[in-house]
Amino acid sequence: MYIKYLLIKRFRSIKELNLSFNKELNVIIGPNNAGKTAIVDALRICLGLGSQIREIGIRNDEDFYLDTSNPDYQLEPIEFQLIFEIECEEDREYFTSLLWQNPDIPEEIDLRLNLKYWLETNGSGKRLKWSHWGGESSKLDSNELQLLYYTYLAPLRNAEYELRPYSKDNKVSSLFREMSKYSKTQIVEGLSSIVDQVLDDDHKIALATKLENVVNDDEWSGLIKSGETLVNKHLEKSDIANRNPKVKIGLINFKYNNIVKGVVTSKQIYSDSVVASDISKQRYFDISQNGLGENNIIFSATVFGDIENRRIEKKEHYYAMLIEEPEAHLHPQRQNTFFTYLNELKDFGVQVFMTCHSPTITAKTSIKNLHVLQNINHDVEVVSVKNIVLEPKETSYLRKFLDVTKSQLFFSNGTILVEGISEALLLPVLSKRMIPNGKFSIEKNGIELVNIDGVAFEPFARLYNSNDNTKRLATKCLIVTDDDRGIISAIDFQSNEENIDKDTSKAIIKHLQSIDFLDETNRMAYGADISALVIPNLTEKMPFIRSKIEAKNSAPSARASKASGFEKNNLKTVTAQITFEYELMISGNNIDLISNLYATMHTGTTFLDTTHSKEERAREILIFLNNFKDKSELAQQIAYNIDNESTWNEFVAPKYIVDGINWLIDG
Repeated sequence: MYIKYLLIKRFRSIKELNLSFNKELNVIIGPNNAGKTAIVDALRICLGLGSQIREIGIRNDEDFYLDTSNPDYQLEPIEFQLIFEIECEEDREYFTSLLWQNPDIPEEIDLRLNLKYWLETNGSGKRLKWSHWGGESSKLDSNELQLLYYTYLAPLRNAEYELRPYSKDNKVSSLFREMSKYSKTQIVEGLSSIVDQVLDDDHKIALATKLENVVNDDEWSGLIKSGETLVNKHLEKSDIANRNPKVKIGLINFKYNNIVKGVVTSKQIYSDSVVASDISKQRYFDISQNGLGENNIIFSATVFGDIENRRIEKKEHYYAMLIEEPEAHLHPQRQNTFFTYLNELKDFGVQVFMTCHSPTITAKTSIKNLHVLQNINHDVEVVSVKNIVLEPKETSYLRKFLDVTKSQLFFSNGTILVEGISEALLLPVLSKRMIPNGKFSIEKNGIELVNIDGVAFEPFARLYNSNDNTKRLATKCLIVTDDDRGIISAIDFQSNEENIDKDTSKAIIKHLQSIDFLDETNRMAYGADISALVIPNLTEKMPFIRSKIEAKNSAPSARASKASGFEKNNLKTVTAQITFEYELMISGNNIDLISNLYATMHTGTTFLDTTHSKEERAREILIFLNNFKDKSELAQQIAYNIDNESTWNEFVAPKYIVDGINWLIDG
């Protein structure tokens, strides 16, 4: 069995939230104060009902949801509902009080745990009331609730304290208390073998007695007795007469549970290969000598061992691990290793719930395991990425593409998707220059800029443009791409109806290049006259050829049309009519600045002067950029000059970029 759904109503910052969980791993991410801890605490409250000592509960009216937009709002009841998926017959047998059957669909059966808390006002003030019930409004069986077990790893926990001998929450002691067998070496007729030893109550007594007999020899007895005599001598003199103030001093209470409270956890300094068989040379670090990250790893491993042992021993029936911010004190590589191991807990039958802010862990997570919390009009909502409609290929693409940097889009206030390095370098700089200065800075506004290095926008678009708001991210996404209008290829002219084959099409392209109707990139030259175009020997085909060229020059390209087709709901597409670099050059008086800059990069190259139009000059530089393959270098130098050279203060962003960023931040 596993928790399939959690319903939360009016708890802290959450008005109402319905979460759909995975059987094995669930990673809950989102901005600060989005409700991640509230979800974990709701799980702790529900799963802890069967515990003799509850570590958390509804304590006061601060746990109740408060509508911050309504000063007259009256506190309403907190409600939780856990719905467990039944996986085997034992689930039904062990939790009969939780059984629920759909009256309309009898074969639909699950397990339900319901909790409700409310404040009742009387003459002496407010009093907290509560009610808990099972699937069919039935009374809960405490024995059943004790079969639900969870362990909780808090954020910024004091791992050193919890590893200390005799500390209240020592997980190492807990591990040894719950063990029911162990392995030991047995020697029979000179041959050694590993055997399992049952660790029942009788054997625990025997082990404790064995240790007591070793310690209570004449040497230790004399030492302890001498210390005891010194203490009692001073007690007699410092206390009232006849109070019988004597104390008994001993090493420890020789009972198994007391002994394992004193188990010491330390870390060996030398590897086994260094000390070889001479273990007397081994040295150890006390946990106080370890860093916070090291102790957190050791503590987590101890908790894993404890829960694995409980699972093997079947002390309970359902097991959950709740982890908040496991990235605390761990560098990225250790986060990777830690998270990889967490995935293996599925082999123990443990359902894992984790909150995090770490892009490293997010990038390592299968996107199907992500639950993204979002604030929408002051209400907390959740999008489980598994519910977003993605094709298998798109899921695979996103999984490979969302590295540590790009996965930050899940934590951002918005996303810009670009197809190349030039946009990635320049958009942050251009956004800062938009009027009023600073208001539209994508960095200041928490916008994540993702360079997808191509035009495969569709998998990302699906994260934002669903008509169902439970299947899309609440933040906005802007696609910035090129139209590349006016580029013509031979295949554009192939036609069975016009009797134009592949070779004829190639001949058409070759002729258009020879008369400079097309430039070196096969783009229609600036100012080219389609109506006057004539191709020898193809006079009767010219209406068809002209129509094809006109369509390529005046209508959006196929790639631009596809990108624009994604525009819906939280997603918008803006396109450069030709390319980003071209739009940069023809905006304002940018062409003079960029032309002079590019000339310094290619001192032996002659460029069109100012007697030519800025469109002509921009197209020439486009051809050079294509030949020299230095778009990114030019973009880098433009970005530097905008930030550092006063002569570039008049540099302006292209209108389509301004419009897109305006929509993303203010629209």
